Amino acid sequence: MDMTDSTPPKPWQEKRELSFKEYMHPPYWIPHVGVVRLARALEKAVGKEQANEIIDQTAKDLHTEFWKTHTENAPIKSLEEFFQKISIWSPGTEGEAKESTPNKVVFHVTACLYAQTFRELGAPDIGYLWECKQDYNLLTLCPGLKLKRTKTLMQGDDCCDFTWAWEDE
Repeated sequence: MDMTDSTPPKPWQEKRELSFKEYMHPPYWIPHVGVVRLARALEKAVGKEQANEIIDQTAKDLHTEFWKTHTENAPIKSLEEFFQKISIWSPGTEGEAKESTPNKVVFHVTACLYAQTFRELGAPDIGYLWECKQDYNLLTLCPGLKLKRTKTLMQGDDCCDFTWAWEDE
């Protein structure tokens, strides 16, 4: 396109700035709707148990691949480094810190766009497999990292109660 051309760009060529909340809701939530529809189709084809295994493994592979790109050249060696890395991870959450020491952080997530979106889609079971359960995959990439969580918003609880800890080996 030459600089004298006054033809406006086509809509798909325009740069768009979306908030995370906008991305998670219509009309942009196609990836999430797609995951749910695919999951429900898998359930019909192979049964819920096998479908859940496939969904869980696929999500695990995707999340592990994502986190490997953030850790393989610069392994995480402390809880502080872990939180510096995951600051990119949860733009759609709100919560409050309950405890914070160099080797332990306890916080409660009280609002989560992932949980809200999958619940609105009538699929918190899929959301748990696709998003929440995958937090535990981080433990395989960071040997000193530990996680305890007994509640999730996705499963209808009042918060996600995270306790992250670091144990030197």
